[in-house]
Amino acid sequence: MSAASKAKREVPNLEVIVFEKQDIVSFGLCGIPYYISGLIDELDDLIAFTPEEFRENRDIDVRTNHEVTDINPDGEKVIVKNENDEEFEMGYDKLLIATGAHPKVPALENMNLDNIFTLHWLEDGRKVKNFIGKETPEKVVLTAGYIGLEMAEAFRELGLDVTVAAKHEHVLPMVDEEMAEPIEQELNIQNVKLRKNSTITGFQGDGEGKVRKVITDDGEIETDFVLLSTGVEPTTELAENAGVRIGKTDGIIVDERMETSIEDIYAAGDCVESYNIVSGEKVHIPLGDTANRQGRVAGTNIVGGNASFPGVLGTAITKIFDLGMARTGLSESKAEELGYDYVAPTIEHGTRAFYYPGGDKITLKAIVERDSGRILGAQMAGKEGVSQRINVFASLIYNETPVQEIQNLDFAYAPPYSPAWDPIQTIAKVASSKL
Repeated sequence: MSAASKAKREVPNLEVIVFEKQDIVSFGLCGIPYYISGLIDELDDLIAFTPEEFRENRDIDVRTNHEVTDINPDGEKVIVKNENDEEFEMGYDKLLIATGAHPKVPALENMNLDNIFTLHWLEDGRKVKNFIGKETPEKVVLTAGYIGLEMAEAFRELGLDVTVAAKHEHVLPMVDEEMAEPIEQELNIQNVKLRKNSTITGFQGDGEGKVRKVITDDGEIETDFVLLSTGVEPTTELAENAGVRIGKTDGIIVDERMETSIEDIYAAGDCVESYNIVSGEKVHIPLGDTANRQGRVAGTNIVGGNASFPGVLGTAITKIFDLGMARTGLSESKAEELGYDYVAPTIEHGTRAFYYPGGDKITLKAIVERDSGRILGAQMAGKEGVSQRINVFASLIYNETPVQEIQNLDFAYAPPYSPAWDPIQTIAKVASSKL
């Protein structure tokens, strides 16, 4: 919808038609944990814009419950199935594919048991909420990704006994081990059980179709409710069948204009393969803000503009109980894998002037290329000041600011907000001394 809105703003008399398989076109999926916990009252509060609002306020012809089943690039037509299962053809001058991603559902034993859920659509949130209200489960098992850890907080708020099964040596494998430690400590404080190096291999039921045990490679976990958050993969079947090239990450290959390998066909969002700004690698990083920026670029170029999408850093942040955790760029483990010569200091620092009440500690890590001083990545965890500082690091990496220059930046300072030397400048000084 970002692409459609941008194209319409650029060329107001343009005919823009959007086909959506579901009945909702614009919503905040990231808000589902807060709906389930009760922080947000109604699921509909997560709907940003209704189809009617797009039609009436933006003059965009949104057709919900319409599925595009085939693309004919030579004839510049799509085949569409409507809500009555009737098919029809529709021609196009330019086409945007925004089919998103779908959950990776592992082929595990007894996956078809009741009470095993994934979260990817608003209706999934409704199903989980209804199940909790009706069945009143006592024990839940989660996997250790972003969604799983955010849901751990939601379920503890509801009084459930929560166990997190982490496949790796630590939670959130996209951050380094020492940066995962504050998260694991917070989980322990909040009475969340953690099973590390624990791969789920299947489930055991009660004989009546309901899950009662999670089977792992290091034992069993009793439960009456499972939520799997094992990541997503691009939904590309429609594009692939049309002859659009697919990349090594299984996402649609696009250039910086968001155009695919077929002329006049664009793609954006969770279905596409992106480019890592630091390493140059092809990556699939499905994040809502990334999808919106890609859509805006595609919408501009569809109507003859000249916008480009530079790639991604994978900047992300999550709230886990009282702790914020954020990362951008490369992790140390990734930098090592790619053969960089680097330094990677970690520090703990106050978030406010030492004498000002209410401050806390923030843990920061920076990965810096030794020869150039280029910042490759950063991670941080703390109860305050995480979001703005990770965004500063993302900006520094994007603009290739050498770490040696950071201590000279003119940051704002007041005791309620930071020490005289901001934690970013302190870790920059530490990193510079190690080059």
